[in-house]
Amino acid sequence: MKRFISLLFLVVIFCFVSTTVFSAPLVLKAVTAFPKNHANNDTVQMFIDKVNQRCKGQLEIRWLGGPEVTAAFDQINALKTGTLDMILYYPFGYMKQLMPEAEAKGLSELADWEERRTGAFALWEEIFAKRVNAKYIGRLHNLIPFMLYTNKKITKLEDFKGMKIRVMPLYVPFIKALGASPILIPPTDIHTAMERKVVDGFCWPRVGMTSWGLQEVTKYMLMPGFFQMEPATMINMDKWKQIPKEAQDIIMDVMRDMEYVATMRQMMIMEKEDNDRLKAGMEFIQLPPEEAAKLLKIIKDETWAFVLKSAPEYGPKLQKATTKKALPKGAFPWQ
Repeated sequence: MKRFISLLFLVVIFCFVSTTVFSAPLVLKAVTAFPKNHANNDTVQMFIDKVNQRCKGQLEIRWLGGPEVTAAFDQINALKTGTLDMILYYPFGYMKQLMPEAEAKGLSELADWEERRTGAFALWEEIFAKRVNAKYIGRLHNLIPFMLYTNKKITKLEDFKGMKIRVMPLYVPFIKALGASPILIPPTDIHTAMERKVVDGFCWPRVGMTSWGLQEVTKYMLMPGFFQMEPATMINMDKWKQIPKEAQDIIMDVMRDMEYVATMRQMMIMEKEDNDRLKAGMEFIQLPPEEAAKLLKIIKDETWAFVLKSAPEYGPKLQKATTKKALPKGAFPWQ
């Protein structure tokens, strides 16, 4: 009888432990390239909340923080090796060493919801799996342009010669072609670099530069804009395979919704930041049409030349699949 009671006790304990273990959510340890309060992270928490709510305890995304957790340029290696499970917001340009194709993302003429129609999205899924051992989920922000911010008044392309411009790898080819010197430094150091005249300018999207207080040390924003914002959301592939299919579908479905929501919110933030820049005394400079056309041609030609040379396997495919011409007719009601 004592043996039976002991055995029964062990069975009850085993069942309790088993239930506890299997009912615990699968946790994804996640980071962002920028601090939590940065404007570029505006809709990250919204994405997390929607996924967590719909997964109903089956899966939980935990946003640990930004570069204070893992340095921004180190995050992609940490994801590849599995030290991190997920990166919620990470510029493609930060992945150049591991993913030479990354430069093509900013050049795309399409939003991610359009790239799903042309096959470009599927190409990125394949590239992420091969290069960084990750499942590409999508990008929260589309169509928002990058800008050149300077402390020197630019009225023609010749004015760039001899300048020192803070860059991430994405900008290096065309900055060199303009006759300027690219200086690679982390975003957190741009303010000090501008203040101390270590650099004469920097590239950044039209959203987010005020989060670093850069309007305080910058005189000009040069127009037109170029490229488009290209923040990747991705999950370590080994971790992705552990996620139940139902939860995988929820993550992808939420991202598809958030692509529209996040882009529209960033457009509103962009308008607010323009006002903040003007209030801080910045001046917006519109290049003359001929100079503007030359600038955009140099940016496009030099960056594509780099992609095609360094990524011969995928470069030509991406170039073809990321143009407006690649969109199938009738893909959208307004076509």
